[in-house]
Amino acid sequence: MEDKIRASAEFVIKQLSPLSGLEFGYNAESVAWVDGFIERQRNRSDIDKNIMDGLVNTLGSFLGECIIRCFGGYWHNKEGEWCVRFDSENEIYPFNKVHKQFANGPEDSIKSFFELIPVMFKEHMRKIDQSQTSNSMEQLEVFIRQAEDAYSRIYDEGSRSGRAAAYNECKESMADAIRLARELGLGDKVAELEKKLDHYKNVFRHQMDF
Repeated sequence: MEDKIRASAEFVIKQLSPLSGLEFGYNAESVAWVDGFIERQRNRSDIDKNIMDGLVNTLGSFLGECIIRCFGGYWHNKEGEWCVRFDSENEIYPFNKVHKQFANGPEDSIKSFFELIPVMFKEHMRKIDQSQTSNSMEQLEVFIRQAEDAYSRIYDEGSRSGRAAAYNECKESMADAIRLARELGLGDKVAELEKKLDHYKNVFRHQMDF
């Protein structure tokens, strides 16, 4: 069933992207556009219940996928109703939310609802932030190891072109590490890595006969 939900969400993107004038996708700007689209549809005199039910299913799929892509979570069937679950205590019902906007209008706006998710589920958001930071720190260590391994290979390469290739890999990996450390606000680490990069450059230029 999750595959059908995701296919419905992709169908929404395919159909509404040309109409929206946006880079339509799983983002807040597109949710805001769909919010207005719902209001335009619910105010039509010629829309019947079957069409509205179909829109609830497709737009609910899209809203749920936006929530998952932007805030985490996964699709879960709880007592016959599909929701986006963050953990055992927190879940969101995107199909129900779309249905409520069709029924009640702006007072049940999906745009407002989407914007409030980080506030309503701030503990979940905090865990995501911590996880992302942890993953970034791991990636930083990977970049540093790659740079150090490439630096060691400079001495092992027998050809001039081989030493140049190892140096370029070292330099690029260290530049990636510096960029990520800067994004993480690690000022001391940035200074340490920049000093290492300068050392690598000096070694390559003066000791490797380049």
